[in-house]
Amino acid sequence: MSYSQKGPPVPLDLDDLSTVPLDDVLERVEQRLGRQLKRQDGHYSQWNGTAGFPTDADTWIRLAWRRTEKINTQAWTGFEAAAAIEGVPRPQWSAAAVWSDASRGIVWRADEMTLTSDPALSSTGDIAADPHLSEQWWADLHSALFNLAGHSTDRVAMGQTHLSARIHEIYGDQVDTTITDWACAHGDLGYANLCGPRLTIIDWESWGMGPVGWDAACLWSASLAIPALAERILILFEDVLATRTGRLSRLLLCANTARAFRRTGKPAPQTKTMAAVAESLLTELR
Repeated sequence: MSYSQKGPPVPLDLDDLSTVPLDDVLERVEQRLGRQLKRQDGHYSQWNGTAGFPTDADTWIRLAWRRTEKINTQAWTGFEAAAAIEGVPRPQWSAAAVWSDASRGIVWRADEMTLTSDPALSSTGDIAADPHLSEQWWADLHSALFNLAGHSTDRVAMGQTHLSARIHEIYGDQVDTTITDWACAHGDLGYANLCGPRLTIIDWESWGMGPVGWDAACLWSASLAIPALAERILILFEDVLATRTGRLSRLLLCANTARAFRRTGKPAPQTKTMAAVAESLLTELR
């Protein structure tokens, strides 16, 4: 398909980059970053319009796009901003290339970083089987989230307004949703962003300040298909999840699940479990 230079660009479905021609884009990445992509080993997300490729320099390049009029500065610069974080095992960012693609009506961004040797634990945020991670892995995760919580930033991963609005939408004004304890968080801590058997935390697009325990709550939610694993997370991160702020973080995740069910009419695998947890949390928070 060709595009008229006089009219606006024709919208494309770019949520899954494996379904569209990308040769011109990948050539631009190689030219700008001076790397040869191993295209046959590329990894494509089916939902968020990203792709990743190992390179001839044993690095990793992540490709993403945004509509020109919808660039979110915080999310757009998450990887390079994370370079200041210490004490957290993660890919080390080194360079980026950004350019406008007028024919598609978008802006591309390619970030180069160190290549993670161990794979992600899941292709999605949730997990279907116990990954049987070592005690050292769990200890390293606890240490990493502790170190991350101490990092100072003006970025926001989860704010008060969003948390209160979602909880009140589903549960009314049964509880006070005011968060008093805040800390730096990854912001999207699921099993797709955790690697093993050696711990590496990947995908730093959304990190910033959030309620204390937000990351642990997200991981607990992603583990509910395996009750023993979810219980392990509750015990390991009891120091934050047993607090009022930790309970509100978990209640928000319950609200998100209930909200999705209301909107679609289709229950998720953990809809009933989350509803039961929400009743317990509401009682504890009153």
